[in-house]
Amino acid sequence: MCWNEDHLQIFFAHSKTDQSGDKPRDPRRVYANPVYPEICPILALGIYLLCYLPDELSLFPGRSQYKRFMQVLSKIMMPPNQSATAVTAHLRSLGLQPEDLGSHSIRKGAATYCSSG
Repeated sequence: MCWNEDHLQIFFAHSKTDQSGDKPRDPRRVYANPVYPEICPILALGIYLLCYLPDELSLFPGRSQYKRFMQVLSKIMMPPNQSATAVTAHLRSLGLQPEDLGSHSIRKGAATYCSSG
């Protein structure tokens, strides 16, 4: 990750098409959103860094970010005592079950719909 002029550049070690990480990397570019600070990735990163100190090798703690995300998502969708939260109740009113949703539901659902114009 590095800063370049007016944007943050993020380099990924591997991708779906290059699992070994041998190909040259084109960075993903992340820009600030001064119009809507509540969804600004640069502001969110700044707040995160003010609250948590990353170690030398990773920005986020833990070995499996996917597992950590899914644990948080499952706590929101289905609390331990199995009582219906507002989120769970709303999903069921739409004919959905919380167990049917996962990380790709978010990635391939609303975000794709919103960004595809």
